[in-house]
Amino acid sequence: MQREVATTVRVKLHALTERKADLLSREYDAFQTAVQGDDANLYSATKQQASKVRKQKNPRRDTEQPVVLRNDVLGVEYDEDTVLSSWWVKIPVYDPERGRGNSIWCPAIVPEKDEPLVHEGKVRDSELVRRDDGWYVHLVVKKRYKVREKYDDVLAIDMGARWIATSVALSTRETTFYGKDVRRVREHYKQLRKSIGKAKVRQGKQVLHRIGNTESRKVDDCLHKISRTIVDDAVARNAVIAMGDLGGIREGNDKGGHFNDKLHKMPFAKLLSYIEYKAHREGIEVVLVDEAYTSQTCNRCAEKGVRNTQGRFRCPHCGLDDNADKNGATNIGKRVLGKFSKPLSNTGAVLTRPETQVIVEPENSPDAVDLTLSEGTPRV
Repeated sequence: MQREVATTVRVKLHALTERKADLLSREYDAFQTAVQGDDANLYSATKQQASKVRKQKNPRRDTEQPVVLRNDVLGVEYDEDTVLSSWWVKIPVYDPERGRGNSIWCPAIVPEKDEPLVHEGKVRDSELVRRDDGWYVHLVVKKRYKVREKYDDVLAIDMGARWIATSVALSTRETTFYGKDVRRVREHYKQLRKSIGKAKVRQGKQVLHRIGNTESRKVDDCLHKISRTIVDDAVARNAVIAMGDLGGIREGNDKGGHFNDKLHKMPFAKLLSYIEYKAHREGIEVVLVDEAYTSQTCNRCAEKGVRNTQGRFRCPHCGLDDNADKNGATNIGKRVLGKFSKPLSNTGAVLTRPETQVIVEPENSPDAVDLTLSEGTPRV
């Protein structure tokens, strides 16, 4: 089987002439004006993207939006014989001297590890981003990868407010909690914004914008590390990754202002996308399942239990007392077994689901079979 993976490559523009730098700045500033609904001269395709951003995000005036570069007017080329740079990116801009749209070729630095991907993949709609240290193009590249069809385990991931991700290896119940660093970064910058607001710092909007960018980069770095660790674990176990569908993660979770604040600020979708593309690049499948009631159901007897405010799950029927996130992740892992044609192969554990009991034979047993992903497995 194959999966198409969209990967974002951070490409730095360098050695820009003064004119090219000015055109980029003018286009970037005009895009900020356009997303607020005001008139601005922009490259026509980029102006259309600004209108879409405005409708979809309705951004505040104190925030900056990356310039969306449509893939049919964006270009990336490689020429090893060019002295200034081997990589070049064509960026559409409005040229005030000509009074119309134009394109400029900018020398670029593509990370060495991503060069094969940019060579072989298809460039999709991307973004132009301005940072303190210069200009970047967040290049979105799609490529098809072959994923494994046989697995020995399930690595189930539950996402929530207390921990952004809790992973459980279904065969051993080994559990890992992720997200302490994300919470620490969020809380630090939340307090920093409060102190700036109380002090009424001059140029407060600019300061808050810089703080927001720094916070975003630090959180993003944490997410990359978390997703990398999860995928490496799945590769080592030859495990399919099971995750809950994000559609209902925020629904039905009104548990007070503090909890809701943490829940709604957690970057679940971004973490899911990082896990998916890293996993697919390693040949590991990610299966999304309906996670309804996984947090309320006992993973041992399948009856309804109680999740308390201390993060524990207790079942009044069989007496299970376990970490609530671990319980939810285990249920997600068991639910994904229904999407496979055969049970696990090599652990000797007993896996119980509401409908049936699956006996997992030891690896050297003549009855051992592989966990094989069915061709008809639905994707959410």
